[in-house]
Amino acid sequence: MLHQAIIIVGGGPVGLSLALMLNRQGKRVTVIDAGLDKSSDGRVLALSHASCQILAELGAWNPSTKSVTAINTVQISHAGLGISQIKAEQLDLATLGYTINYAEVCQQLLTQVLSCLDINLITAQVNKVAHNSSYALVEYSRDGENHLLTCDLLVMAEGGKLLADVDKKIAHDYRQQALISHVKTKQAHRNVAYERFAGRGPLVLLPYQDHYVAVWSLPTELAEEFISHPDHLIDALNEDFTARLGGATLLQAPISFPLRLIQTKQRVDKRMVLVGNSAQIVHPVSAQGLNLGLRDACVLSELLAVKTEIVPEDLHQYDELRNRDANAVIGFTHFLATKLEKRSFLHDHLRGCGLIGLSNLPILQNMIARSLIFGV
Repeated sequence: MLHQAIIIVGGGPVGLSLALMLNRQGKRVTVIDAGLDKSSDGRVLALSHASCQILAELGAWNPSTKSVTAINTVQISHAGLGISQIKAEQLDLATLGYTINYAEVCQQLLTQVLSCLDINLITAQVNKVAHNSSYALVEYSRDGENHLLTCDLLVMAEGGKLLADVDKKIAHDYRQQALISHVKTKQAHRNVAYERFAGRGPLVLLPYQDHYVAVWSLPTELAEEFISHPDHLIDALNEDFTARLGGATLLQAPISFPLRLIQTKQRVDKRMVLVGNSAQIVHPVSAQGLNLGLRDACVLSELLAVKTEIVPEDLHQYDELRNRDANAVIGFTHFLATKLEKRSFLHDHLRGCGLIGLSNLPILQNMIARSLIFGV
């Protein structure tokens, strides 16, 4: 049985970023993932300015590629009750962030990882993880054979069934689907992203290349109807918002995934640490999931940078350091996903006052924007 210093389970953006950060500290890292080739993944990500800085420092960011589109303005509105705009220039930034294809981010990170001799990549299915105060264990299968590795530190950068038994602080089913569609509007996007709170559910329009990626959080039944009848989807989009952009047409078949909110009770258990989606899964209403995960990786790497030896007691600092930021993002996105959608005279009045107030209080607006971009 081979022993490793650090094993990261999960070769997505968070896991690969953490591997590069630790490698720069002179640490030997093993990354295990069932499929490191993400080229078939068509998801589009919204990265904050701070996340782009992190990737740039790792040599995994090229804003000049065709798949990268700047977001300079975010407009937040609710069906005639108020509009608030956040612009990059208000925060003295060139952009608020960018949209980019998920596969592109993974490939740029993977290219950097492959150039590091002290990062060991294993393409395999992880079947089991275990840990105690002395070491952690990973069992994986490859080419029909089972293998065991032990390590001083096990970092879970993805969860799923492997973490089914981990205690949850929050486990909330929104009973919604995120419906993802690429749509073209007559009016050019001008690098403006929209967050629209309308009757059917929160709608986010992200500028991407020469069109928009629409992320619509909908009741499951309605999402399934729109998947089966894309023409109904376009009619609803135009009715709720995109008519003001000249009307929308669908560029490709929509896809969907279920929405839930999960936060673990603790990110550290003996020699196992959780980062990214293994620690929390948030509602996509403000596109904060990956940004939060990259900040997890940064904090953990900074903590480990000053440690010559990995001691379980020291790892609990990571949990404490990440609580405030994670709780703020989770609270904010959950509020947007639930409270802003309730329909009553009082809720409508408060929504309108809130959005108008936000637009008239630039200091508060900037504080909220900076916390979402850089963390709390």
